[in-house]
Amino acid sequence: MTAAIDAPATFVGRVKPVRVLIGLRISYLTDESTSLERQLFDARKYIADRAHLGWVEVGVARDAHVSATKQSPMERAEMGHWITEKAPDFDLILFWKLDRFIRKVMDMQDMLRWAEDHGGKSFASVTEPIFDMTGPFRHVIIALFSALAEMEANNTSMRVSSFRESNREKTRWAGGMPVYGYEVYKGEDGAAYLRQNPHQVNVLREIVNRLLTGDESHAAIADDLNARGEPTPRGSRPSKRIVESGRQYKWTAAGLRKLLGNEALMGWKMETRQVAGKKYYETFPIITGEGQKIRVADPIFTEDEWQALQGYLKDRTFHVSSPTNITPFLEVIRCGYCKGKMRLHVMRRTLKDGSRAEYAKFRCVNPRLVDGRTKNGCEEQVSWEPGRLLATFEHHLMEEFGDRDVEERIYVAGEDTEGRMSEIEELVPHLMADMEPGRRYGTPLMRKTAEAMIDKLNAEYAELSGKPTGDRWEYRSLGKTWRELWETTELPDLEALMRRNGVRFYVYTDEFELHIPERLKI
Repeated sequence: MTAAIDAPATFVGRVKPVRVLIGLRISYLTDESTSLERQLFDARKYIADRAHLGWVEVGVARDAHVSATKQSPMERAEMGHWITEKAPDFDLILFWKLDRFIRKVMDMQDMLRWAEDHGGKSFASVTEPIFDMTGPFRHVIIALFSALAEMEANNTSMRVSSFRESNREKTRWAGGMPVYGYEVYKGEDGAAYLRQNPHQVNVLREIVNRLLTGDESHAAIADDLNARGEPTPRGSRPSKRIVESGRQYKWTAAGLRKLLGNEALMGWKMETRQVAGKKYYETFPIITGEGQKIRVADPIFTEDEWQALQGYLKDRTFHVSSPTNITPFLEVIRCGYCKGKMRLHVMRRTLKDGSRAEYAKFRCVNPRLVDGRTKNGCEEQVSWEPGRLLATFEHHLMEEFGDRDVEERIYVAGEDTEGRMSEIEELVPHLMADMEPGRRYGTPLMRKTAEAMIDKLNAEYAELSGKPTGDRWEYRSLGKTWRELWETTELPDLEALMRRNGVRFYVYTDEFELHIPERLKI
């Protein structure tokens, strides 16, 4: 009678670690209930509660004063760096609440595509248990949550717009910071109104008199105001965040020109509107249904004084346009001082004879840094003539790497070899023990079967041990040199390849630095 053969035991390998990146975000208007510290505390507790599932923190992407409506995760400073450069280092992005991570459906769809292209990354929410990225309906759930987040953002915008519209044609002040020269006060009816600030009015009149009657420049006057310690428009009403940081605002020539051209100085009620055909916004006087402007305060200048001032500014003002869609190598050519983008600006100036002068410049997008006036400022705000800059970029690239092969960086998701190897390590000793006399594979016939199984497992183990583990970047040859690529590839495709591979050309006042990752130089 043949003894029954027991079914082979099932062996479970070690728990695969889940490397968690914590994503933190806060906007300017967010209250203490969603502070970065609160988000981080809750996220770390959430990870600790799942330590038995292999969850482990590998990093924190902290983005403060960032609007999720205006910037997608890929565009944020720290989160964007993790997503574009450190994707192999994490498996899951954990955020406190979905609207802390994303507020637009399209941005969520972009992140889902990115997750699929980078090894099936996951997302999780600390405060929304239903947010599940592990089940078969994860895309449906995420799309629903992102749609709800966008709906809430739109509802908030609609409430604010409705309030402003109801006060649009009234002489009361709708809220916000008034233009320099005015201050807010509460009227007898309890509503807010504007009135002149005597000290600021005197400063404005001094500035205008010095410009119109003397030979001083905007920059010279700005330097004098700074030396005197005269508070700037923003500095006279600093936010709590600015006070706590210890930073100070300074007068600048550009700031003076912008202030003196603002029609709000004439007491008109203003609104912000997008400039037709452009991506930026400007302030314009509100026009009623009867075609009239609305005066909410006494004008600081007479009509004759205002016209004389505007004529002076027109003769000395540059008009700048920046068509971002035609800026070549926007993500590649960077300012060497602040690492910001170099954008192509077209400068136009009206000369005294009525003719117009025009020229273009590559210029750092970040404002000039003056005593810590802005967090993302630039020490030099370097600028270069386009022809010279592009020719220099080409020259340095061809001189150093022109005849070297080009390799493209691609993302490869790692295989879970560790779990299977652990199973084999546990299974082989059991098989060998079962080959002893009287055991499952103790007969000569069955021993051959066990030996064949062990040989197969050994071969599998050797193959797995030779495979790289974990997500990683790999490099694929394009079969061309950098010179051939430069001569045969369309600019958008060439720029996209350089951006993916981390190619950067840093521009200083008189120097250049071409950065290409070491692996791409081979």
